[in-house]
Amino acid sequence: MSGEDAKQAAEQVIGLQWPDWVLIVLYAASTIALGLYFSRRQKSMQDYFTGGGNMNPMLIGVSLFATLLSTISYLSVPGEAAGKGPVNQISLLGLPVVFFVVAYLMLPIYMKFRVTSAYELLEEKLGLGLRLLGATMFLALRLVWMTLLVYLAAEAMTVMMGLDPKWIPAVAAVTGVVAVIYTSLGGLQAVVITDFLQTVLLFGGAVLVVATVTYDFGGFGWIPTGWHANWDSQPLLPIEDGAVSFKLRVSGLGALLSSTIWYIATLGGDQTSVQRFMATRDADAARKALTTQLVVGCVVSLTLFCVGVALLGYFAAHADKLPATIDVKDNADKLFPRYIAFHLPVGVSGLVVAAMFAAAMSSIDSGVNSVTAVVLRDFLGRAGLAPKTEKGNLLFAKVLAFTTVSYTHLRAHETDSYI
Repeated sequence: MSGEDAKQAAEQVIGLQWPDWVLIVLYAASTIALGLYFSRRQKSMQDYFTGGGNMNPMLIGVSLFATLLSTISYLSVPGEAAGKGPVNQISLLGLPVVFFVVAYLMLPIYMKFRVTSAYELLEEKLGLGLRLLGATMFLALRLVWMTLLVYLAAEAMTVMMGLDPKWIPAVAAVTGVVAVIYTSLGGLQAVVITDFLQTVLLFGGAVLVVATVTYDFGGFGWIPTGWHANWDSQPLLPIEDGAVSFKLRVSGLGALLSSTIWYIATLGGDQTSVQRFMATRDADAARKALTTQLVVGCVVSLTLFCVGVALLGYFAAHADKLPATIDVKDNADKLFPRYIAFHLPVGVSGLVVAAMFAAAMSSIDSGVNSVTAVVLRDFLGRAGLAPKTEKGNLLFAKVLAFTTVSYTHLRAHETDSYI
């Protein structure tokens, strides 16, 4: 057996150890317990979808951050930093504009009408047709998004766990089962609290990766002192050879504008965001939630960027720890899951995989809760087909949430078969 073959054979037996699995199981069990706890406190639809409209704005802000940061983002930010460069961090400069537009132009309107669905206002201003169109587009977007997220998250986690790809459907199923239990039972209150725990795990996992690389280097020697040879040319303006170029992959101005527009559109018009603002007491509280979300997002984004740079430095210094099939530049998105699977200490790996598990569930639970609200309010409720009592509505919402997750995971299995 050659040296490379021996190395690959040794890596095949490396995966999560029993302390890692214990941590993951404990995390999953705690989220289910939270769902059961909050299910006993629900008395109405308002409790289920908006937490009674008086939740802590800081918790709401953290939950909003967790909702918008999926497993895909958690992996792609370090991959972008390692393989392409730092230009996307320029997008953080647009956050003050995002705050002003959403906090002072959009939130006062939403908080005045206290809608459960973001699309209820469309009927009053623009007619029923546009309300149903907006709600339908949201449902299509979220269902497709959740399907892809479930599959891609399961694919990444099998790498981190050292499992064969044939286990992707099983990992997806477990993620969905846990998410559906606490989401369908606990409603928005359970989603918000578990999102907080998930954010702690996400941030903690990223910090642990940076810490272990720093320990390996004996300091911060992994920080580049100049433009790394692995990074693309990333000009601030989309100009090449003295003229505007449409061939550039990304520019500083492009990253700034695209991120700012996306944030405003998502925070001000997506049901997952609006529903969280409705869970706060008033416009001031909603602004506090928005401030929390933007601050946490900024801190985590910078931390994940440091993860990517740290991994770039680590694998540049330990090129022998990468197989020939993985190129640091072209396969930079594989560095993070590989480092978790093969180079983190026992226990730490479990925490980071739990963070990945958390990222997947935070997106699923938010999607399910918001999809359920839209179906019930914009379609069944608007057509007079919803149950007539609060108790009946509450039970129907939970059944609908369970059905939504079941559909999402069925589509995820079909995606796996197709690929």
